[in-house]
Amino acid sequence: MKSLRAYRFVNLYLPVMLEQTLSTVSTMLGTMLVSGLGTAVSAGVGMVDQINFVFMNILTCIATGITAIVSQCVGKGDIKKAQECASHSITISLYASIIISAFLMIFRTPLLNMLFGKAEQAVLDSASVYLFFTSISLPFLTLFNVFTGIRRATGDNLSPLIGAFLSNIFYVIITIFCIKVLKLGISSVGYGLLASRLISSSILQFFVYFKPRILKMPKPTIKVSFNILKPVLDIAIPNSIDGIIFNGGKLLVQVFMSGMGTAALSANTISNSISNFIQLPGKTFQVTCVPSTGNAYGSGDMQRTKKVMLSQTLGANISQLIMNILFYIFCSKIYMLYTKDTQVLEYSHNLINSFLILSPIFWATSFMTPSALRATGDAKFTMNISVISLIIFRIFFSWLLGVYFDYGIYGIWAGMYIDWIFRSIFYFSRIFSKKWHAKNV
Repeated sequence: MKSLRAYRFVNLYLPVMLEQTLSTVSTMLGTMLVSGLGTAVSAGVGMVDQINFVFMNILTCIATGITAIVSQCVGKGDIKKAQECASHSITISLYASIIISAFLMIFRTPLLNMLFGKAEQAVLDSASVYLFFTSISLPFLTLFNVFTGIRRATGDNLSPLIGAFLSNIFYVIITIFCIKVLKLGISSVGYGLLASRLISSSILQFFVYFKPRILKMPKPTIKVSFNILKPVLDIAIPNSIDGIIFNGGKLLVQVFMSGMGTAALSANTISNSISNFIQLPGKTFQVTCVPSTGNAYGSGDMQRTKKVMLSQTLGANISQLIMNILFYIFCSKIYMLYTKDTQVLEYSHNLINSFLILSPIFWATSFMTPSALRATGDAKFTMNISVISLIIFRIFFSWLLGVYFDYGIYGIWAGMYIDWIFRSIFYFSRIFSKKWHAKNV
């Protein structure tokens, strides 16, 4: 029995790990290419990413909700409900993404000026171009996430891997061609991003509708039934509020940084890019814990669900520690591939070293554990803790240390670590509580 569970776990984990690796490495290559165009371009991309995180979170939360609910329904054997929820989730995700996309494209210039008016004009110009491309490609990314959530909830991690593999190859090839041959500057990354998101969403759409697995999807619906979507929205809405406030807080912190100079902004972009690579094992567990926990919870076995959450958290911590050690031994100077600017390199070196020390201890319990709790429907608790921690710890201490005491970018990251510690205490202890037991749909 244990060997069967181990097989199922490996079958779930490895494809997600490969998919996450492909996406992260291709994004790193894109960031390296962008950084080679100058610190102003790199800083502009970093600012736009923070804006995108706020809006993408709304759409990603629907995908998280559908993964949790479909996996619960599959665990119960209620396939009809799973199909209805999945179909209506696709429609509402598409509508929401088109509205957000149009808003960002139309108001991108005043939005950037309002948030980052202290930044250099060259940074703002680069950010405006990049934001246009990320906005127009947002519906394709949304569909990819929702289709991926549906497939993962039924135990299929191969089709998302295929989509990620092909889309990331096109992303890198098109971006390099546009930069090196066509000399399109920041627009190069935009064209690569647009093509990759279109390809990935098309591939996953093919699998969902023409290669069904457990769920035979009905034809796409134009009308949305909120009665059918209620269990999905019960998870997605608190999760969205949590994410909007959290990423909005990070955006406010980015505003703090806009007055710290282009070198600090560029170092923050580079360090975030590298830290995403370092977090690959942990982020893979963050993805796999949702269908695993949701399926166990849907079966009604609370003790098994608790064991799944604890094992996923422990696995994330151990794998993250191993990754950090390997990175320090073999890749600790990778930031030198991004830029030759000595000040940016110094900032990046110090930020990454601090991340290597603290992330194996606190990252998984800060971000993977709440994902598992949400899969049981315990989304309001995770939202409340996230909001409290964000306001009291991340925003306040980032301002206090980074701005008031003038520690700059180091103070900003210190505020992030304090936020992690607080979250970890409450999220991990929640697993041992029985309060999430009563959330079953």
